[in-house]
Amino acid sequence: MVRAGILGEDDHVELIEGELLVMSPQDPPHAGAINRLTRRLVGAYGPGHLVRVQLPLHVSRHSLPEPDVVVARGDEAAFDARHPAGADAVLVVEASWSSRARDQRKAAIYARAGVPVYWRLDLETRQLEVHEQPGADGYARTTTLGEDDEVEAPGSAARWKVGDLLPAR
Repeated sequence: MVRAGILGEDDHVELIEGELLVMSPQDPPHAGAINRLTRRLVGAYGPGHLVRVQLPLHVSRHSLPEPDVVVARGDEAAFDARHPAGADAVLVVEASWSSRARDQRKAAIYARAGVPVYWRLDLETRQLEVHEQPGADGYARTTTLGEDDEVEAPGSAARWKVGDLLPAR
C-alpha cells in the first residue's frame, strides 16, 4: 500500500483481520516496558534467534500485526525477503495500556497462526498474561501472573519477576 501511494511510509497502522487499524503513539511507560523486555530477551536468546521490535509478523493473508516484541527462530538474513510467520516465532509480546482490547483480540490471531507463546503485559493492572497451547479456537491455557510472580522466557533458562518487566510506579 505504501508503494501504491495509499499509505505514507510514516503512517503507523497494522492490518488486523482485513482492517487497517491506526496504532496509538507510545507513552513513556509503554516505551519503557518495551525497552526492558527487549534488553532481557536479547540476553536470553543467543545465536539462531532474532529479537524484533515493532516489526511485522505474517500471521495470515488478512493480518499483518506489528507486535511490540517478537522472538523468532533465525537471523537477520532469514527475514531479508519475508517477514517471519507465526511458525517462526518462539514468543510474541504485546505491552497493553490503551490497546488492551486490540491486544486481547490479537491473541486468537496469534493462536491460529501457531505462535506457541503469547505474552500480554498489562501496564495498568501490572500483570502478565501468558497464553500457551495455540489452536484454531485460541490458546488452551492462559495464566495471569502478578508483579511478584516469575515468568520463564520460553525455550531458554531465563526467568524474571514480572515486576522487573514493568515501568516504575
